[in-house]
Amino acid sequence: MQSMRDSLSDSGRTLTGPEKVGVLLLALGKQRASGLLKKFNPEELNILVRSAEVMPTISAAELEEIVQEFESQFGQGTPFLGRAEDVKRLVTDVISENKSTGDPNDQFIARQDIWSQLAGLPDDVLQAHFHQQSPQVAAYYLDRLGSERASVVLKGFPVAERNDLLYRILGLGQVAPQIVEALESGLNEELFDNDRRSSDKHLSLAGILNNLDREDSTQALQYLASIKPKDAEAIRKMLFKFEDLLRLPARSLTVLMDGIPVERTVLALQGADAELQNKVLSALSPRARRMAEAELQSPANVPARDIADARRAMVDSVLRLSAEGAIDISSTSLETA
Repeated sequence: MQSMRDSLSDSGRTLTGPEKVGVLLLALGKQRASGLLKKFNPEELNILVRSAEVMPTISAAELEEIVQEFESQFGQGTPFLGRAEDVKRLVTDVISENKSTGDPNDQFIARQDIWSQLAGLPDDVLQAHFHQQSPQVAAYYLDRLGSERASVVLKGFPVAERNDLLYRILGLGQVAPQIVEALESGLNEELFDNDRRSSDKHLSLAGILNNLDREDSTQALQYLASIKPKDAEAIRKMLFKFEDLLRLPARSLTVLMDGIPVERTVLALQGADAELQNKVLSALSPRARRMAEAELQSPANVPARDIADARRAMVDSVLRLSAEGAIDISSTSLETA
């Protein structure tokens, strides 16, 4: 790619339409330009940022020519220097301010993030992924990495493949927005969505193990640890049984019990050992504890299924609070060895 530090006069070319728009927006200043940028659709914003990647530096004299072309009137002001990085920063800053408003331009931010995430991946990951793509797609990905990052990644390719990719990069033209969107979606699914899918699988398996007896859960987890230790460790942190309330840190237990109705607590504690009952009751307010103790001292004939449902509901609350980061259950999970 052409260096952004070259001036327009040195580059020996005229600016494209999007480049001229970027220069004029920069000349207007962030406050005035932001009102205009909000009227751009996501694809127009993408085009504007991409044009800034190859735009040379613009001097005040060159700005004047651009202004005249647009038949606008600009007075003499402070010395002006229009740089490509300033255009990109202006657009990104304005769109970032709209993130909390549900603005459709959030899609633009997400698209830009895809390429930033791609450039941040290790060389071997990029090389392996690019090898799985068609040469033309790999060339486009390399082009979007930027010259410095692409040169490092290309070193891992055989000479013949490297030369072919360089040739294809040289011949790249304007890519249709629909194709770019499809490529971005593919990257997100193939490279950046794996963590979420793995987490879903871990959570699903943890749910199964949570419903098994402790001995069966332990045996299953030990087997998983022998073949997939990393997955087993992730699953272990998601395991929690009703009896584990006994080992839950006091602060976490208090947070949990604040959201559990007294009636459900009493139901869940029916038939539990005295130590567990005392531990749970200690996390209640004085009034709630007196009510619960009175109920437990006069136990009713409660169906076992109702007790199991109440305990399962409490465990579900623990897992939800843990997922939200409100409580810590890492010290209560099953051991894998």
